[in-house]
Amino acid sequence: YRATGRGFTIKHEKFAELYRFYAFSHFYRAVELVFLLILFRAYGTFSWCNCSWTQDAEFYNYFKPSDNDWRTRCYANYYQTCVEPTNQNYGVMSYSLWIIAATWLWAPFFFNPSGFDWDKLIEDYNDWQNWLKTTNDSAASWSGWWSNEVEYLEHSTTGARVVSMIRKMRFFFVAYGMYLQLAYKTYYEDQDLEIEKGSMISYALSGLMFILVLLLLCCGYIASRVKKKMTFKQKKLRKIKFVLSCCGLLVACASLLVISLVNLLEIFIIILISAYWFLQLCLYRNQTNHVVVRAMARSYDRWVGWIILGPVLFIAMFLPFLSSFQQRVMFNNAFTSGLEVSKLFSNEAASSTSKVVKIKRVAKKKKRSD
Repeated sequence: YRATGRGFTIKHEKFAELYRFYAFSHFYRAVELVFLLILFRAYGTFSWCNCSWTQDAEFYNYFKPSDNDWRTRCYANYYQTCVEPTNQNYGVMSYSLWIIAATWLWAPFFFNPSGFDWDKLIEDYNDWQNWLKTTNDSAASWSGWWSNEVEYLEHSTTGARVVSMIRKMRFFFVAYGMYLQLAYKTYYEDQDLEIEKGSMISYALSGLMFILVLLLLCCGYIASRVKKKMTFKQKKLRKIKFVLSCCGLLVACASLLVISLVNLLEIFIIILISAYWFLQLCLYRNQTNHVVVRAMARSYDRWVGWIILGPVLFIAMFLPFLSSFQQRVMFNNAFTSGLEVSKLFSNEAASSTSKVVKIKRVAKKKKRSD
């Protein structure tokens, strides 16, 4: 609703406008919360063996088994007595946070008139794509909006930037924790090994994450140098991109022979989180106008937009009655019925104008000149 002085007028806000208004305040936080909830479900422990291996000491001949061996036997033979009392329900523990995340993501659509209408959503999607692709610095482009949103960093003090960078370290710690879990599962748990005290292998596996960070820094430096010395021709640049793409594809196919698809997905997520942390560091170092930083930020905004708009498009396509339900909730019966009638008339008008009318042309006979 918008105040006009003579009452209120109703307007459908486009998705690009909603994204500009709610991205930094709600959408980014909601996507982060959804990711943490999924991470909690994937890596969380909701039941464990509450008994000691001494309960079955005769089976092991009074030799302490490995943790994985005892956990497997405990779940198989002593589930009701040792495991079932520790069961915790993930849904009961996290449903309130899921409601908060869903509210932050999709409440603007529910309170937006015709927010679940299919035709309106298609128009919003096309407008959002044009907004992302526009490269000028106007307010109707992604570049202009991004520059306005991060402009405050230029006037921030050094202490404020340091505090913000410390807060953004949470992304690095999440990626590092996922990497440690992946390394432990791949090298120790799958091979039924235990971490030995003082083993150099564990320290080497822990340090590989820092090598990934150094690679990201090197990639950023190389990209900046290439941008400054872009003297070679476009054909040569395309050839380099093609060679790098082929090398990446070969590495991915070769890794499938050694690493499972789930582990590859985990590695991809770790790289995404590390790259997002690197992006945040670049922002607080006043590198907002760098071509690599802008390309990364635009890519993340495109993914966040798909996370938000994808379920709404699915609902509008397969559950169209929710659009009518939204109208019933937001407006009174008279306005809702009038809106439905206007839609019917607009469809009839569109169908009538789409018909091709053929006009017969009457050929005029030329007058003969005497």
